[in-house]
Amino acid sequence: MNNNGYVFTYIIGYRHKLERLNNLKRVLEWLSGFNGIEIIIVEQDKSPKLPVYSLKGFKYIFTKSDLPYNRSWAFNVGLRHSTTNAIGFGDSDLVMNPQMLISSVKLLEQYDCVSPYNKVIDLEPNENTMSISNLESINRPGRGETDIQKINLTGGIVFYRKEAIYKIGAWDEEFIGWGGEDDFQTKKTKSILTWYENPGRVFHFYHEKVKPEMIYYQRNLQLLNKLVGLNNNELLKYIQNSAPKNGLKNKYHDK
Repeated sequence: MNNNGYVFTYIIGYRHKLERLNNLKRVLEWLSGFNGIEIIIVEQDKSPKLPVYSLKGFKYIFTKSDLPYNRSWAFNVGLRHSTTNAIGFGDSDLVMNPQMLISSVKLLEQYDCVSPYNKVIDLEPNENTMSISNLESINRPGRGETDIQKINLTGGIVFYRKEAIYKIGAWDEEFIGWGGEDDFQTKKTKSILTWYENPGRVFHFYHEKVKPEMIYYQRNLQLLNKLVGLNNNELLKYIQNSAPKNGLKNKYHDK
């Protein structure tokens, strides 16, 4: 616990759309039930659009960018402003059983990194307004159970000890737009840190599917293919060179 009484930090990256805002409100409602939580929202856009005045209970940081959304950069900026040693990174459309999340934070006493779930339930539009307790009653199989879609260790929601995530250079900001950043984060984590995947389910609020900007998506795939092929010595050298640049709030603009 830090001097402000926070036990753990939860960082959310955000780019505005009405549908995303509605999901974010549900996530904030869920997070408000945790004691000792420091919530940081990092909005990334050409100009601020999140109606902060209508929300409460978190630190707000705006980062100006004319590029497609960079999830890694948003997470790293939040990391630089965090004040606890237990750091959670979460998307703005995911919730889960509170006790499973708390148990994941507790597991950071034993592991560098903990994923709080290994199954994803994709909600239907009419399920978006259900309470968390009612979501628990959904019994259909989710991703990671009967289909071929893998569950990425560091995708969606993941927790790190602060010193551990800095050891792997935080998140890689070379991935711009959709795709690749969590795959490489998983590669770094499994290669260098101790980790654990907690058996649990996460609920993914319905939204229209993201259509990646193909130029950046293809670039991300090429970058990922290059980076996952690094041996441990090459990986550590890459981290050493890239880490100092990560999490700079004014990365693309002086003001």
